[in-house]
Amino acid sequence: MKIQKQPDYLIFADSAKNGEVEGFPDIPRGWGITIDRTESKPPMEWMNGAFQRIDQNILYLLQQGIPEWRENVTYPANAIIKYRGILYTATSENENANPESSSKWKHTHDSVSNATHTQAGVVKLSSAVDSASETEAATPKAVRDAYEYARFSDQKAQSAYNHASAAHNRIDPIVDKFQTNNLESRIYSPDKNRFLIVRNDGIVGLFNLVNNQFSWYITNDGWIDGFITASRVGGLDQFVKERVLPVGIPQPYPTNTPPSGWLECNGAAFDTNKFPALANAYPSGTLPDLRGVFIRGKDNNRGLDPNRSILSYQDDAIRDIWGRFSVVCRGAGAGPIEGEGAFQADSRWNAAVKGGDRDDWGRVYSFNASRVVPVAHENRPRNVAFIYIVKAE
Repeated sequence: MKIQKQPDYLIFADSAKNGEVEGFPDIPRGWGITIDRTESKPPMEWMNGAFQRIDQNILYLLQQGIPEWRENVTYPANAIIKYRGILYTATSENENANPESSSKWKHTHDSVSNATHTQAGVVKLSSAVDSASETEAATPKAVRDAYEYARFSDQKAQSAYNHASAAHNRIDPIVDKFQTNNLESRIYSPDKNRFLIVRNDGIVGLFNLVNNQFSWYITNDGWIDGFITASRVGGLDQFVKERVLPVGIPQPYPTNTPPSGWLECNGAAFDTNKFPALANAYPSGTLPDLRGVFIRGKDNNRGLDPNRSILSYQDDAIRDIWGRFSVVCRGAGAGPIEGEGAFQADSRWNAAVKGGDRDDWGRVYSFNASRVVPVAHENRPRNVAFIYIVKAE
């Protein structure tokens, strides 16, 4: 079927009037003869002409896909037309506005957004092998050049494959150092004497091919077989610092100077802006003073040491020891003199002494604990002196 040319866009008989019989054929006026002259039966040539016109327009649209712009057609906003092979979209209703020069038209592809990581759209192709763009798509040539650059050390990737015999192969050494099978994966040392291994049964370790045994390995349940000193485990100190001991926990330390990142618990204030994590543990901005004292667990409603708030200080004390005693004075008029707690003399004792009329007042007994146990100015258990430090960051 031949290519249908663009029709004239005139509507058949859109201005015909009753009684018109001249000017055949005139498309706006019709076939030149009105329906009242044919007893309401249109002649066959009318129908043939009308349907031919419809067929021409339909075929034209089917072939073009999008109609070509015409200056005598009024286009609504968002209408899409083709002009000189370029698609245009109407930005507003217009007539006789040339798409190439009028602001009432824009390129249709301009309304399609550029492609991003999260949105489909227009994307530009690129053959560069050193581009950092995230909005361009690599061509097959770029993929080939990148592959050749990986295989050979020649910096000119496009011609690298032409010099394969003289170039140093980069992929083969990788394949040589990394091997895998259905049981395990291995990464070899350059001298091939050792390899790191990961097995399907969960074993991870370092195998020594010279000794034909593991230097060390970790089982699937986390046990380590083999000797690895803490100093050889990279990042262990930082791991312990960040994960094992929370900021704010006091620890005994065997020197007079705290290590880096720790402060002495000496009752001093600290910079809450510099140590925000420590401020979460001690909102007052002051560390507890643990010099010369013991740490005691907070009672928390147990009843052994009630009515204590967290971080509160408690002075030393001993249990209250008390009892009753009697001092007997021999002779007339003197009976038992009683008291409680420490020895105390009452008025009868004083009067008897002052009067001097008694010569036998019984015996006075004293108690000295130093003759039985070690004594000091305080009660204490056996102990070793450390400074208390707190993790600050």
